[in-house]
Amino acid sequence: MNIEEIRERWNLKEQNKKASVDMWNSMAGSFGENVRPGFEEDAFLKLLLNKNMLNPEGLILDIGCGAGKYALALAGRCSQVTGVDLSPQMIAIAEQKKKEYKIDNAAFYCEDWHNLDLVQAGWQHKFDLVFAHMTPAVQSADTFEKLSAASKGWCILSKPIRRTDPVSDVVKALAGIKEKRESSDEELVFAFELLWRQGYLPELQYEKQVWKMKKTLEQAKGLYINRIKTYRDISSAEEKEIETYLGSLAKDGFVYEEVDTTVATMVWQV
Repeated sequence: MNIEEIRERWNLKEQNKKASVDMWNSMAGSFGENVRPGFEEDAFLKLLLNKNMLNPEGLILDIGCGAGKYALALAGRCSQVTGVDLSPQMIAIAEQKKKEYKIDNAAFYCEDWHNLDLVQAGWQHKFDLVFAHMTPAVQSADTFEKLSAASKGWCILSKPIRRTDPVSDVVKALAGIKEKRESSDEELVFAFELLWRQGYLPELQYEKQVWKMKKTLEQAKGLYINRIKTYRDISSAEEKEIETYLGSLAKDGFVYEEVDTTVATMVWQV
């Protein structure tokens, strides 16, 4: 495929933005419980150190920052870190964590990366490091190429591949959905080929992960039902069927899911 063919094939699928926001808002509380990672044990942070990507005078952009765990971990290693996320609840928690950690060089914005204009924001080739770690903010050639457009140094994309979500997969089947949007296998291929044909030399690293997820029944409904709504509208009967299924899984008020995946991390310089 040439560059234009990749751009044509790798495009944004129509989505219910409200459902996406509702889904991530519903997960914000659990994200806020995550401990700020350390450079000694976290594979992603180790990669940044090993590749000498961090500069005390540098500017960092975290795309799809969630509750800010990586942005806040990196604040002590740069001049300024900026995080953007679609979910206002995630941003609110990131701001709260920033105050708790007494960090004054982090800024968080509730922005949709899909629509954000880099020129208008003053972000074109502004940052020394731009990364999108495990976020659906990058879902197309356009949203992917904006990483390079915002960077004057390093770029990183981390995505889950060869992923299985046992509960989510059943919920999708109940709604008649076969698409595997949570696993980014094809997106990784598109991203690599796009960079290669643009003259970059992307590097790939892989890390096998198992996520043991535990959510209250209400949190599970917020996640799985809104995830389905990002694919298509569902009827009240379909929503009730999903609620009944999730209720059947609940143990002591919690729904458990073990997600098996490999995290692929792509690194390149502009």
